[in-house]
Amino acid sequence: MAEIQSNGRAYESLLEKVLSMNILSSDYFKELYGLKTYHEVIDEIYNQVNHVEPWMGGNCRGPSTAYCLLYKFFTMKLTVKQMHGLLKHTDSPYIRA
Repeated sequence: MAEIQSNGRAYESLLEKVLSMNILSSDYFKELYGLKTYHEVIDEIYNQVNHVEPWMGGNCRGPSTAYCLLYKFFTMKLTVKQMHGLLKHTDSPYIRA
């Protein structure tokens, strides 16, 4: 399967530096190390994501669940087929986002 080619930039530089650092240090992102497959991450999005803003709202100003999962996908080096699967997924708009 063909891996999606990036524009040559490291995935760490695709998000704002402060956001990236907060994602990498978040307890939730560390829990995501246990998810090894594309389908496990999709299931996590379906079950946990309820907005796609970069930061959590309210008094807790950590990175959002959605952006932690997005970063997880960055580290997985998705194939073209997997990316198309995300964009056409019908179960949740958050998976497509």
